[in-house]
Amino acid sequence: MKLVKANIYGFGKWIDQKFNFEQDYQVIFGDNEAGKTTLLNFIQSILFGFASARGDNKFLQYKPRNSGKYGGELVFKADDESLWTVRRVDGKGDGEVTLYHGDDEVPVSLLSEIIGSFTKDDFENTHVFDDKSILSIYGLDETKLETEVMSIGAVGSKEWLATADSLEHAADDIYKPRGQKQPLVVNLKKETELVEDKSEIENQQVAYQRVKSELDKTEKDFDDNAVLLKQASEAENNLRNLDKKWSRYEQLQQSHDPNHTPSRLIQNEDWERVLKANQELSTLKETSTPNKIADLDNVEKNVLKNYRINQTRLDYVRNQKFELQNLQFHRDDMNSKLLKVDTQVDQLFKNHPELSEHMLPLTGDEIDQLTPQANKANNMPLIVCGVAVILAFIINPLRWVFVLAAIASGGWYWYQERVNSAKADLGNYPFLQEKGYVGLSREAILGIQGTVIALDNYHTTQKGLADGIKSIEVDLNKWRNILLELNVVDESYKDDNYNEQIEKYFARLDQIQAKADIAEQSQAQTQKIADNRDRRLHQLNKEIFAILQKYQAVNMNMFTQMHTQQIENQKTLSQIKQDKDFLGNDLSELQKYADHNTLSEELNQATSKKNALADKNNELSRQMGSLKEQMQQIFDNKQYQHIVSELAQNKQDIIENYDEWISNKLASSWIRNMLNIATENRYPKMIEKATQYFSLLTNHHYIKIDFKSRDIVVTSANKNVFDVHELSKATTIQLYLALRLAFVTEISDLIKLPILIDDAFVDFDLSRKENVFELIQEIAETNQVIYVTANQPEGVPEDHILKLEENEIA
Repeated sequence: MKLVKANIYGFGKWIDQKFNFEQDYQVIFGDNEAGKTTLLNFIQSILFGFASARGDNKFLQYKPRNSGKYGGELVFKADDESLWTVRRVDGKGDGEVTLYHGDDEVPVSLLSEIIGSFTKDDFENTHVFDDKSILSIYGLDETKLETEVMSIGAVGSKEWLATADSLEHAADDIYKPRGQKQPLVVNLKKETELVEDKSEIENQQVAYQRVKSELDKTEKDFDDNAVLLKQASEAENNLRNLDKKWSRYEQLQQSHDPNHTPSRLIQNEDWERVLKANQELSTLKETSTPNKIADLDNVEKNVLKNYRINQTRLDYVRNQKFELQNLQFHRDDMNSKLLKVDTQVDQLFKNHPELSEHMLPLTGDEIDQLTPQANKANNMPLIVCGVAVILAFIINPLRWVFVLAAIASGGWYWYQERVNSAKADLGNYPFLQEKGYVGLSREAILGIQGTVIALDNYHTTQKGLADGIKSIEVDLNKWRNILLELNVVDESYKDDNYNEQIEKYFARLDQIQAKADIAEQSQAQTQKIADNRDRRLHQLNKEIFAILQKYQAVNMNMFTQMHTQQIENQKTLSQIKQDKDFLGNDLSELQKYADHNTLSEELNQATSKKNALADKNNELSRQMGSLKEQMQQIFDNKQYQHIVSELAQNKQDIIENYDEWISNKLASSWIRNMLNIATENRYPKMIEKATQYFSLLTNHHYIKIDFKSRDIVVTSANKNVFDVHELSKATTIQLYLALRLAFVTEISDLIKLPILIDDAFVDFDLSRKENVFELIQEIAETNQVIYVTANQPEGVPEDHILKLEENEIA
């Protein structure tokens, strides 16, 4: 990954600023306070997170004062030319991170594609060079300088080397070969003095040796007597053990093997089979045949017979009983509706007294005949006649024409008057009598037509309901005849709730069928049980007889006696075996004695011998105590005991001091050996590059870097070998830079983060600075370098220099 752009939203002095970087190396030049270090801190913060606001870290934050935004983004170009954008803004913890690959947002976990497994501390310890880290080398002594140089290239080695040094110092604080005040040295000297004091006291008294010699002899006699006492105690214990077992031995002697052993032992399997068969035989004999289930009575038989004869029709009746129920429901519903219509008809007559039961609705033509004509139509001929008469008098040439018109109009008027008069007489309408309107006026007839129509509709509904009821009654009578024929109901049943009767009939029929089925099954089962019982009795007798014959027993009683005798014999044999097992190896010892008295007498003798030896042992113990007391009285007990006590404590102190000293020594040695192995074997290529870089930085004065034992050594061009602490401070810094840069380039296949250099070579002379820039250009072929400085470098192409102007600072 190569850093190509930085877009700062707000970070310290920088607000809304964008920077483009060269992909090999970039020199950033600007005056002091121009924001160079801020730009490098921005790169670290976007990659690894903002500093927290806790403790002293709050002074490392770069929140801008003149902008609400805090953060920005870095754009990296991968080897495949794709772009990765890391955006970090103010948020919880070290900020909220968003990662883009091209234009697509990707999981933040893929940030490892850029930073690998590095932490911010790892990055600062490897890829960041500033004047603080460089100048700190000047303040180190020889040991710390060697540790700092050796720590490059091994993760955590600086801390391990510090630990090794601490353990080495702790070991030296305990013991040094030429030391005087160390605890282990003091205790070793003290031990020598105490041993000398003890020997001097012991050798002062001649009597001490005499008493000591007598004590040694007494102690030997005590030990010899203790051996005899142990032997006597063991002998007494053995005899006492035999005495305890004598009763079981006598019991074994009195036991004899059974006089009569059957020629053939009854096997347990046969005995169990006979017992089980005999018990089952007795049970079967005592078990009676089950009682027979009661048969059907005559009525039940007739019902069942009737069903079997008419099964198809009766099953049809059972399946259609809901259809019969529906007929009854529809009949009841029609009766209810008919009653309602009758009530409405009665109400109609009550509301219209002029209404007759026989009235029928008039047709449209009949209503038109009864409806009177308007006078306007009758007056028209009269008007025409009047106009014709007037015109006849006015117009002479056409007078006769108008006279004829007047005569015709007047005749038409007379004819219409005759027709209207005939209509006014209701007797001229025979249909009124036929439809029941006699005695009613024209207006009454016309006014009652709506009521007559309603009455006619009610009559139609009544007729339909009555016909439906009659049809249902016919069907119900058919059902009654069928039920009578099938004996579901009898002639005495007058009600028509046939569905209930059908259910009762079939409920009783089901009970009868169930009873008949149980009776049939019971009869078959009873016979089967009886047959099985007889068959089992025969089989059991046969089995018992076969086993009795096997053991030549005449009957069951004899077989039982034989088994009882066998059990008694087995008990006797088992008891003998138990007695022999209890006595074990002691049986042969017990057999040596004719009777118990002989054993008791030998036990008493052994007890007396043991007691005598015990008394002698106690006497010798008292003598030893007395002699030891004399020895202690020969010299100053307190002084001697004090020396002995001090010697014991001194020995313990020496052991503890030695354990602590050897632990620290071994731990320190192990740490250094492991780091030497790791540094030498893990980074041979790094040492090769470091040698190349060191030679370049020193104008080829030094040509080789080596690890020997626990030290780093360098070889000059004239073959002189120098330890690290023998180099000048400036040369040591060059070695330090060479090792660090070699480590960074060596791990570039795992992590390719930019190397950040913050004016780290401000104290270098002109020659050393030129060497550094030459080295930077060489390293930039594989690792991107961003170098900030307040002094404008020479010999660097213009396109690799980014000058920070004052107007670029927000």
